[in-house]
Amino acid sequence: MAIAIVSALYILIRKTPVVHTAYASLLLAALIIGASLWQLAKGSARDYITRLAFPLALKAYVTTTIAMAVIFVTLDLTGAWSIPFSIYAAALLIIIGLTAWKLLVIGAAADAISQVDEQVQSNVSNWKMLQANVEATLNAAPADMQPDITALRDSIRYADPMSKPEVAPQEKEIASGLEQLREYAKEHKVDEVKALCERLQDVLRDRASKLKILK
Repeated sequence: MAIAIVSALYILIRKTPVVHTAYASLLLAALIIGASLWQLAKGSARDYITRLAFPLALKAYVTTTIAMAVIFVTLDLTGAWSIPFSIYAAALLIIIGLTAWKLLVIGAAADAISQVDEQVQSNVSNWKMLQANVEATLNAAPADMQPDITALRDSIRYADPMSKPEVAPQEKEIASGLEQLREYAKEHKVDEVKALCERLQDVLRDRASKLKILK
């Protein structure tokens, strides 16, 4: 619709280099408006904010282009003043360049956010697996082992699921310890279960301390 309106006006008015330039800039603005709406509409609701940044960034470009076209064409056709074609084209190129740079920055930021989000989801998923492991062990454990395993389960449940490379040794020890805990519970080794739960609690506290320092 925007292209049709601009084209109709272009056909009706007198043609000058300024009018030609304004017409081309308005066609490009109309195409960009359509592209920005498409960008906003595609994808999932999860990345709505990053997709919304694209049309917002283009708002200044579209507004400036339309304002320049209306002002320069009006002045040119009324004979009040005519901007040199080269200056008009150069101004449009500068605006396009600044807008393109802005979009590249937004695109890079969106990619970075997406990578961080994927890492967060991976960390949370891994930690939930540890919770599921200790929960399964608790459900299958005899009554006399359950208090120690319950305390360990609660510590894992409320621990920070985010990870850092620096705490990888602690997380590896927790994962292997939970496997060993399952075996001890199956073999009904009460003392070993108690000692292992206490050791894993210490490892969890050590991990929490390191994560706190790293933040």
